[in-house]
Amino acid sequence: MAEDARTLPLFPLNTVLFPGMPLPLHIFEDRYKLMIGTCLVTDRTFGVSLIREGQEVGGGADPFAIGTLARIVDVERMPDGRMNLVAVGVRRYRLLDVVEQQPFLVGRVRTLSDVEEDVEPGLPGAVSEQFRAYIRDLAEGDDVVARLELSNQPEAFSFQVAATLRIDAGQRQELLELESTNERLRRLRSIIRREHDTFRLFGRAPSDNNAGPFSLN
Repeated sequence: MAEDARTLPLFPLNTVLFPGMPLPLHIFEDRYKLMIGTCLVTDRTFGVSLIREGQEVGGGADPFAIGTLARIVDVERMPDGRMNLVAVGVRRYRLLDVVEQQPFLVGRVRTLSDVEEDVEPGLPGAVSEQFRAYIRDLAEGDDVVARLELSNQPEAFSFQVAATLRIDAGQRQELLELESTNERLRRLRSIIRREHDTFRLFGRAPSDNNAGPFSLN
């Protein structure tokens, strides 16, 4: 269910944040130090949007319309003003328009939820089985699979899998923009099959130019 529009500081990044997933950030630009400082004295939230065009550093980034509301859960301040923080994705949003450009982007957004629908019987289980097999081969062991803590809520589960797969930012953005949990799970089933086949064929993990080292944390 969509909510009323609100204004929100925006942080354009070369990564996609999914609801429920953590996002560690190192804040060093003055404009973002100001932005985070503002968030900390209000409701600790800001928007994370994948950059469509432009750069993370220096300004002029054009964000995609669909992003994720993030809430700051931990901050480490440094003597020179830089900050290390951890934020967690909360809800998806649609950017309606940009209302401020300087010193940082501020947009008018409307939060989004997946459409209400019955989840296709057996679909989450099938995706989970595929995903665990993929992780088992990629991590070379059952111990990693045994440590997987996957949500039993289909929407949250779909975001977990989408965030963990080693796919590029464009594919992540496509998954974020889907408004049907069923459709997202079906898309994930197809992606996992393709990526798993690639791994088996070439004996290496698929490439993700926008992700750090593979991690289940």
